[in-house]
Amino acid sequence: MCSDIKIYMNERIVVLTEKHLEIPEINNCHVAVFENKKTLAKRLKHFEQSEEACLYIIHHNLDELFDFVTGCFTFIEAAGGLVSLPDGRILLIERLGKWDLPKGKAEKGETLQETAIREVVEECGLKKPPKITGELTHTYHTYHRNGKHILKHTAWYSMLYDGDETLHPQSSEDITNAVWMPIARLNIVLQNTYISIKQVLKTMANEKDHSHQK
Repeated sequence: MCSDIKIYMNERIVVLTEKHLEIPEINNCHVAVFENKKTLAKRLKHFEQSEEACLYIIHHNLDELFDFVTGCFTFIEAAGGLVSLPDGRILLIERLGKWDLPKGKAEKGETLQETAIREVVEECGLKKPPKITGELTHTYHTYHRNGKHILKHTAWYSMLYDGDETLHPQSSEDITNAVWMPIARLNIVLQNTYISIKQVLKTMANEKDHSHQK
């Protein structure tokens, strides 16, 4: 790992970094230097219960720090897709009252790419699998379920689809709607979605801008 890792916790951010930062607060964020796993676990719990906007955790080895952090949670691997039509519209779902992208937990023996394709097909009712065109980004977020504090890593892939069938949202996964959304209407989505999904959409927008500049 060479760049900072962002973990979304209660829609706020924990940043794992190797960078040397000033210990006093920076940009209204708090900074902590890794000492040991026990202290780390306490600091993460304090952050979750606090009103702090963000927390930087510094360690000289980012891979090692990430391993320590994942040891504080039940770690889950997942994958999802940002699917586009040839006309540029993208596939979005509504889940539990918020805009989202199709994604889900990896099953045993699956690659993350296979997980991403399966979840898109299942959650949106596509008749055939979309084609992966590239790796988009990775997100990390935490949540509580069945007495466990979970840290989920989601690998995101850009995909292309050429079908035009009616979409069928997977109601068993609390999905109430699946639509092909024009890029021009993404401002509606950004007003009611998760911070991790905003990261994925921002990555997509940056890639499009970069390709147009070539």
